[in-house]
Amino acid sequence: MNVEYRNLPHGGGKVSTIGIGTGCFQETDPQEVENLFGYAMDSGLNIMDTVMPDNSAVEPIARALKGNRHKMVIQMHLGAFYPKGTYARTRSLPRIQKEFENTLKIFETDYADIGFIHYVDASSDFEKVMSGGIFDYARKLKKEGHVRYLGFSSHSAEISKRFIDTGEIDVFMFSINPTYDFKPSRGKLALSKERMDLYHSCEKRGVAITAMKVYGGGQLLNEKTSPFGKQMTTPQCIQYALDRPAVISCLPGFSTIAEFEETLKYYSTNAQERDYSFIGNLPYREMKGVCIYCNHCLPCPMGIDIGLVNKYLDLYKAGDVLARDHYLKLKKHASDCDECGVCEKNCPFDVSVRSRMREAKTRFHATK
Repeated sequence: MNVEYRNLPHGGGKVSTIGIGTGCFQETDPQEVENLFGYAMDSGLNIMDTVMPDNSAVEPIARALKGNRHKMVIQMHLGAFYPKGTYARTRSLPRIQKEFENTLKIFETDYADIGFIHYVDASSDFEKVMSGGIFDYARKLKKEGHVRYLGFSSHSAEISKRFIDTGEIDVFMFSINPTYDFKPSRGKLALSKERMDLYHSCEKRGVAITAMKVYGGGQLLNEKTSPFGKQMTTPQCIQYALDRPAVISCLPGFSTIAEFEETLKYYSTNAQERDYSFIGNLPYREMKGVCIYCNHCLPCPMGIDIGLVNKYLDLYKAGDVLARDHYLKLKKHASDCDECGVCEKNCPFDVSVRSRMREAKTRFHATK
């Protein structure tokens, strides 16, 4: 097995094209987490993320990194924290500062290789980050050497472009898979111009991307849950993300050594096994009734971001426990829907949006 590597910006070294996402460790035995990280480093993987549903895996990860900090490029997020041990997002600058300092202490380091302003999807949140001292704090950390590469994490192409236009972004984390990239066009599916323009712009500016959600929360790996009605394999999903301009690494989640080994099989596959070209030939009719988050249904009279509600609903159903918190951070929720039906008239895939809003309301608000 030959691990592949790609360059960090500004001659900062190389990272493995597969990294370690930590979003699936909440039920993994601490010793297995430690063993898994040791195995991953021995296998040649050298980039990891630090956002997880709870902080139960932090200590075993720190133990695995002890004496090995130099081997790992660590992504730390400014704005993710764990009150009572469970993930939450904050825009309180004092809280962000305290959590970042605590994370450095836990991992016995004085810097983050990559410092991300955590999860910015909405214009109002972007403005809060830029005007509330958070972006200034991130720039200060970079100037002082406590962050080597400055960036952000987002699911929004529009917000990503606004960050990149500041001219100060080195790397960012973005959700990338065919579900998010393809849009309806002339009876079939075509790549979204907005997203492809973003990728090409990053490549021209020397801004790198690390990819999250490469399996679509696991949906793409199952024919029954795939929005395309077709199952993709792990190698196909990884290759798809790595083929986007500016992408340097994919960070999928895995919770066991067996799942990790399944991911590593990517490096043993050939071009034919990684080929995903069938997506471009899927007819429009195969997508009927399936939301692919294209937002053709908008604008919603109630101001609901229907695509994001549906995306978080599907991720939650697929087992992504962070999706509920992301949903609850939206300005408008499924509970705001008055079932006017305007969205369904606009939907190119005949999705029953109103029933999806009812399902989201039931799943996300029942235990709110």
